[in-house]
Amino acid sequence: MSYVTIDQVTKGYHQQVVLENISLTLKKGEFATLLGQSGCGKSTLLRSIAGLEDVDSGTIFIDGKDITHVSPRQREVGMVFQSYALFPNMNVFDNIAYGLKMKKAKNIKSRVTKMIELVDLVGKEQSYPHQLSGGQQQRVALARALVMEPKVLLLDEPLSALDAKIRKNLQKELKRIQKELDITTIFVTHDQEEAMTMSDRIFVMNKGKIVQSGSPVEIYTSPVNTFVAKFIGNYNVLSMEVFHQLVHSTELNGKEVAIRPEVLQIVPADEDQMSVQSNWGIKGFVKDVSMTGNVLRYEVETEGAALLVDDLHHKGKMLEQGEQVQIFVPKKECIIL
Repeated sequence: MSYVTIDQVTKGYHQQVVLENISLTLKKGEFATLLGQSGCGKSTLLRSIAGLEDVDSGTIFIDGKDITHVSPRQREVGMVFQSYALFPNMNVFDNIAYGLKMKKAKNIKSRVTKMIELVDLVGKEQSYPHQLSGGQQQRVALARALVMEPKVLLLDEPLSALDAKIRKNLQKELKRIQKELDITTIFVTHDQEEAMTMSDRIFVMNKGKIVQSGSPVEIYTSPVNTFVAKFIGNYNVLSMEVFHQLVHSTELNGKEVAIRPEVLQIVPADEDQMSVQSNWGIKGFVKDVSMTGNVLRYEVETEGAALLVDDLHHKGKMLEQGEQVQIFVPKKECIIL
């Protein structure tokens, strides 16, 4: 049974549609990510769930309750923003306790202390925001939202202002906390790798619509259209006409073909060919080569298109710029769009 249901939600500004008939459901305890480029509507959808934006039409349910027109304070959701939004004149303890004090809640000290332990800020209780690192400030913002025991946690690009190493660590911490509390979470990001690492399910958005949803593996290995293929995994996307010219075969039919860079194999042009039964061969030359971590990325110019080839292991020598090469395309890895 769904714990969060968004049914046919539409929202516009100044006659421009920002969300167009958005529908999705989440199970309790699920970590879902709204993934898309800037301006696709993902933050507007999150703010609509929080009650910070009114929707023009459609309904939003949490735990069976229609909250579409309920005030933000009564929605039982917690929200963490990119900017942290901490009170500069309050220490860590008081920042986290603020919402509880406003509600005149019981056991404030024990609840805040437990939350400080959960987000690994023991010893920082009396510190002020300006005395904390960006990662520590974000932990305070997270604790402040979680201490209210929300039914749904909403995260609007909370890690995007942090440097890469802190961001990686907080991704793991955030996922640990989410699983430990079993809290339903909706996370907004434009970072594909972040979405893949953290999510149980991803909703890819484009121009106010959800264009594909599924697990990270499903989204990555089976993109439904050109936008998803190019946005998610640096796919090589070729028109069928160009593809036929490159591989000298009309075996595939469709509009476009998508091929992941890492499934391609690149060898010098004079090396023996691989099995032509399971692979197509394409000739070209190395236009550019770069290294990212342990991946060698080649841009290969062919007679009809430029192709990206990722060599994940590169046990042999690196191919040189301008070198003539062959690319082998596994037939089973070609996705027809």
